[in-house]
Amino acid sequence: MSHHEPPNDWFDLSFTTADMTGDQVARLGLSNAAAATVDRLLSIVSTIDDDRRDTTGLTREALDILKTVNKVVARAIMTDKMRGATDEDLADAFRMDVFSWAARYGNLDITHLADDPQAVWAELRPNCPAFIHDTCSEDPATAAHALDEWMLRHVDHREVVPPSPHPVSAGL
Repeated sequence: MSHHEPPNDWFDLSFTTADMTGDQVARLGLSNAAAATVDRLLSIVSTIDDDRRDTTGLTREALDILKTVNKVVARAIMTDKMRGATDEDLADAFRMDVFSWAARYGNLDITHLADDPQAVWAELRPNCPAFIHDTCSEDPATAAHALDEWMLRHVDHREVVPPSPHPVSAGL
């Protein structure tokens, strides 16, 4: 086993959707959107393919990434609401008055689904920004495991403290 590969027993596959709450599934949806954003950003770092892009290729890719970032913001709002943030709290974070905030973002309140993790996932999955690496699996626990693996591929293994074996699912 190389220094960069975690041992197989690091992945706790006994973690299931039944172990999750609605707010945990909402947080998983946020993790998914954030991972998709990182993957999208990485796609424009390299200059190797620039000669195959048309004159507005980079701009279009950046605008597509912005759409993914907007999903991160939306899912952060959903998660914070599920965790007890009030409209006033969130309006303050946006530096908006509560009425303007509610008019713009009030539709992102999915707290009525809090007791049903599958319903939360059913709400988030249709507009999942990352259908790669099973991070949008039909089963939220499978998606959490895939995000654990995604995260372990992206951590800096030169750190003195080794990465958590479950960097996404352990905190849910």
